[in-house]
Amino acid sequence: MKLVFKIFLFLMFFASLTAFSKEVKFIHITDVNLNTKNAYLLQKTIEEINQYSDIDFVVFGGNNISKANIDNLNTFLYLLKKVNKRCYVLLGSNDVFASNGIDKNYYLKRVKRALFFRHSSKPNYVFKKNGYVFVVMDGSKEYFQSTNGYYTKAELDWLDKTLSEYKDEKVIILQHFPITLTKSQWLQTAKLENYIEVLMKHNNVKMIVSGHYGDNDEKKIHGIYNIITESYSNNCAYKIIDMDLDDDYVATFLVK
Repeated sequence: MKLVFKIFLFLMFFASLTAFSKEVKFIHITDVNLNTKNAYLLQKTIEEINQYSDIDFVVFGGNNISKANIDNLNTFLYLLKKVNKRCYVLLGSNDVFASNGIDKNYYLKRVKRALFFRHSSKPNYVFKKNGYVFVVMDGSKEYFQSTNGYYTKAELDWLDKTLSEYKDEKVIILQHFPITLTKSQWLQTAKLENYIEVLMKHNNVKMIVSGHYGDNDEKKIHGIYNIITESYSNNCAYKIIDMDLDDDYVATFLVK
């Protein structure tokens, strides 16, 4: 009986350590630009991702398909269902186009069904993991095609309200369009000053993870760690982000 009791105490101690662990480890894969011809590449990558035992979730960071049409979306959703980890999906400049019958509402409802209703049907949403708050910002356009992201006043008002709601918690923002500058006017996110003005009203945003610009880049702006992941469509790259913000620990690994 003493041995059983000792084992029980050990298991309780281990469980308590796990319960208070603040480490989060996730995969960020962006700008896949999937179509029916290159889908086999993502299928191989998903088979690789499924081998990881220590990943909390996978983020598909926008531009998941190369063009907003039903064939590309159906192919993406078919592969998305093969990921054996929790998934979160963002929208980029290629994903939605209302004139083709794929607006944000249709796209994300299809994503929600593909993920067994464990996903938001809205383009801006919040989820939590190990005490951290993950805020997904949209910035995509659905009524005309443009490679520039733009965060509307309504989205920024929502962000302002959300950051106030979680003022005492550490926030990580996930979005397709970065708030950093780029030399390409065709990729540059528009009116960044409005976004930054909202961020400066709060002190709980610790990290922003994005894509779109194509290159691998990491820098601090206004005290916020900005991570940009290289486009998957360049050479099948994705990034593993390992973090424990309570210990000021962030490590990233670009996998090619």
